[in-house]
Amino acid sequence: MMNTLNLGKITLGTMRFVDKNLSIKETVKLIEESFNLGINTHHSSFEYNSYSLYANALNKSSCKPHIKHIVKLSSPHFGESKFSAEKLEKLIDNELKHLKVDCIDVLQWLVRSEPINDIDRLSVLLHQKETIEASLSNLKEKGKIKHVFAFPYSVNFAHEVIKLKSVDGIISYLNKSETDYSHFANSVPFIAIRPFFAGKLFNDASNTSESIISDCLDYVYKHKSVKTSIISINTIQQLNQYKNYLKKS
Repeated sequence: MMNTLNLGKITLGTMRFVDKNLSIKETVKLIEESFNLGINTHHSSFEYNSYSLYANALNKSSCKPHIKHIVKLSSPHFGESKFSAEKLEKLIDNELKHLKVDCIDVLQWLVRSEPINDIDRLSVLLHQKETIEASLSNLKEKGKIKHVFAFPYSVNFAHEVIKLKSVDGIISYLNKSETDYSHFANSVPFIAIRPFFAGKLFNDASNTSESIISDCLDYVYKHKSVKTSIISINTIQQLNQYKNYLKKS
């Protein structure tokens, strides 16, 4: 399975494009210049306020046919108590429509509760296991998704959700300060989020941004099962800080 994944070392995180006041033209340029550096994978979600901007820019980008997609979706969502195969497929169909793609490379699947707690979420896994397995397998068989990585919210949930045959890996936080999922990053296919601890690891004034980037990403990739790391890159200037790292990768 993982031989067909082939994600780039860096995945372009699209969450903050609107927060950074990017225009469509600027977003198109960022997507295309990122692709020219080897960043061929994007992470997006309709929950982000940047989603419309991102989707519009993506569909104006010359590299669009070559982009792979990690898409964040939940079932059950906040305020829901049960997994719904019908709702999840509808969400995926909406993604295929808005991104104008035939297939999602990685579904980042979340099991939510309100508030987030393991008792309710583990109950969903226990009591709806067969329904969940059938739904995820069906989506793969239909060619709507290729892989499923679960965002677990907790280590306990990660241990249980990875037992599902239709779940291919874990997607979660991994950096020098957040190490709870290191075991999974060394043992199952893993997608890393927040490699710079939400920017806090850039506070070391004794090092340049490029050296911090290299140091933090080297730490992430010491974990043998990491497939890609999702990074918010919002300007060409910021993108250029990753050039040297990508060249040596």
